[in-house]
Amino acid sequence: MTNSSPNAKNGVRAVIFDVSGTVLDYGSRGPVVAFVELFARHGVTVSEEEARRPMGAHKKDHLWAMLTEPSICGRWTKATGQQPTRGMLDQLYNEFPVMMKQAVEKPPHCDLIPGVVEVTQQLRSRGIRFANTTGFDAGMMDGLKRNAVAAGYSPDLWVTPDLVGEGRPSPWMAFYAARQLGLYPMSSFVKVGDTIVDVEEGHNAGMWTVSIVRSGNEVGLSQKQLEALPPMERDRLLTAARQRLEAAHPHYIIDTVAGLMPVIEEISSRIGCGERP
Repeated sequence: MTNSSPNAKNGVRAVIFDVSGTVLDYGSRGPVVAFVELFARHGVTVSEEEARRPMGAHKKDHLWAMLTEPSICGRWTKATGQQPTRGMLDQLYNEFPVMMKQAVEKPPHCDLIPGVVEVTQQLRSRGIRFANTTGFDAGMMDGLKRNAVAAGYSPDLWVTPDLVGEGRPSPWMAFYAARQLGLYPMSSFVKVGDTIVDVEEGHNAGMWTVSIVRSGNEVGLSQKQLEALPPMERDRLLTAARQRLEAAHPHYIIDTVAGLMPVIEEISSRIGCGERP
């Protein structure tokens, strides 16, 4: 008798995408704008590079990582007369959602990355479910989700840290997604993201991991900015970004989501041969 359960499928059953830098916001620039603005409102200048370093984590964890980075901490203390505390973190984080929403709901930060619609259509046609995990809390996502759906990206599920009590690199958002989708084992899931903590989330949940280089946070440039660079400078940035991601040991590295389907086919073949992540 044939098993009709969705878990009878031999191959990739689900893909868990990150959001910024992976499926929308080429270069993951929206969150950076929000963090730079938050600190500027308190008289503290932070660079885009400093704002990017903790990217992918829950945004409250991201903010605390910035506040406790020695150089930023010194500037904060000098500007405000107070060293950062957890109480101060709570106050700052209460200010952050409005800035975040304003940043990520505006083009180009809410624009889909080329290839996303086509790839997700192919996933659907093959019966592969897909969802998102992110560092954004649910309240930051409303406008972003509406814009994504209107542009043709409609995941089965959006999972945010406030749903499960903790963000990446913990596996709880991925486990929540699996439970809501009704699919298992986690070794039939593929995590796709542009940061090191995306890879760590994937490993911690027992998923296959795919890192995004060209459109992601480790490069941090819009498509237009990247293409405008001299070829040698562009290659240098891409190589350095790839090396940083390789250090986290993803199973695969690709330029953008547009190149995902050959990887999905290869992983399905490996699963069929009995391999696990």
